[in-house]
Amino acid sequence: MTSVPLDHLETNDENLSDDDNDKSSLSSASDSSNDCPFSAEICTKLSAAFAKATGIDIEVAVHLLKEYGWNIDQALRATYEAKEHAQSMVNTKQDWKKTGDKYFKILSWNADASDTDEEDLNDLIQQRMETMIEILLREKPDVILLQEIGTFALTLIITCLSALYDDESIQTDSLNYVSIFTRKSTMKKAKVLVINNQNNWNMLKVETEYKNSIKLDLFNAIIDENTSSFCFEQINQSNTNHPVLCGITSKITNATDHLESGNLVDIWEVTDQQLEKNYTYDPVMNSSISSREKPRRCDRLFFRSTTSTAEKFKPVHMELEGIEHIKTSDTIFPSTHWALQSYFDVDI
Repeated sequence: MTSVPLDHLETNDENLSDDDNDKSSLSSASDSSNDCPFSAEICTKLSAAFAKATGIDIEVAVHLLKEYGWNIDQALRATYEAKEHAQSMVNTKQDWKKTGDKYFKILSWNADASDTDEEDLNDLIQQRMETMIEILLREKPDVILLQEIGTFALTLIITCLSALYDDESIQTDSLNYVSIFTRKSTMKKAKVLVINNQNNWNMLKVETEYKNSIKLDLFNAIIDENTSSFCFEQINQSNTNHPVLCGITSKITNATDHLESGNLVDIWEVTDQQLEKNYTYDPVMNSSISSREKPRRCDRLFFRSTTSTAEKFKPVHMELEGIEHIKTSDTIFPSTHWALQSYFDVDI
């Protein structure tokens, strides 16, 4: 593990005033220095120096230092361990990319791209979606599940993916949709259904067939405390002769807790279970998140097999996507959520 000598954390007023953006960031750091055992000025300088030494955002630096009681050694260790995890993800991803089209792939992504009337935000959404589209076209999963995506962002994606993918979308609220994209060369759509409850909560279901051999029922939904049980009840009532794949974004506060999913299994739990792939909403690693929440498993991919397909169609690997910055920024990612991509071994 690499380390940074503590003397690298020494700072001076000249280094702390490189530009107006730095001054603004330092001001926000000092506002949060009440828990620091030093004066507000020293806490501000310490936070800025820590951020520069580790190459992380100032807000994340403050969060880490507070979390570890302003113990620099512990905060440094946590930071570099997180970076090593990120490098491990990249190395593992490269190995799996070499497999080409050998596996069935499904990708689920909370785009966090709700509609807005603010022109500046729409410009940023467009930049984020351009990178997201590049990733989707590079990966070419057989199935793409998108959540929390607005009309503007969805239109951009549909336009760029229409040559390769069929798409189905339903509105979940006034600002967002959930969508299911199926790759034309490998997937054939049979039926599209909208499942809802009396409170106008909606879930999208698409019945498909993979390479004219395996019938798959695909689900995509956003859940909270009031809709979780109903959601999984409906999914578990699906045809037991069809394997089920389901993308879920959870707004439940305790999203890291076990979700009562019935016969569905969490794909992360039955594949690699690598810790760096555990969190999809990670303020420590994702600088697009402005809040100081703890990392959470907000997003899941669930699977239900069948007796006839248990050995023919099984998950073997899961990885995170969307972990590169957008082209126009070295701090902004395509979404505040990482995408989940799972590989299935197929014997047909």
